[in-house]
Amino acid sequence: MKLGRYVLIFVIFIVLPAVAFGGAFKVYPGAKLDEIIDASQPEVGNKMAKVPKVIIFTTDDLFDNVASFYRSNAREYRTPGGGKPVKLSSGQELKEAYFILDDAADISTSKHWIKIQRPYLGTGSPGGPFYGRYEKIREVTAIIEEDKTSYP
Repeated sequence: MKLGRYVLIFVIFIVLPAVAFGGAFKVYPGAKLDEIIDASQPEVGNKMAKVPKVIIFTTDDLFDNVASFYRSNAREYRTPGGGKPVKLSSGQELKEAYFILDDAADISTSKHWIKIQRPYLGTGSPGGPFYGRYEKIREVTAIIEEDKTSYP
């Protein structure tokens, strides 16, 4: 009897959401969860009932391999004037690609999109303030998912 309950719980919480949202966001094979940033309080005067969630995955795979995977699963968005490589103070080249997961025209109107970045520029402690400096540069490819679908 307990086994039946466990199977039912598994189906309700694991299998059904995976089937229902299977076409939305696919985690790159082998990527590991690195960080979840979920602002607990919206800004004062902000009318949002819920706040966006940012989930960051990382992988040691090359940027081009990860970007290629998402090109087959999402619509790539090219920023206006983009395409110029950005050099970091360390001399490394920053690679970035954006993919829209909903039917929005661009990133600013999208409620669900991802950014692929290598190297990963960390901002310090999760949820901490960002003062325009990156506290750590990690030689991994980051998959940064922003989900604003809970916005009113």
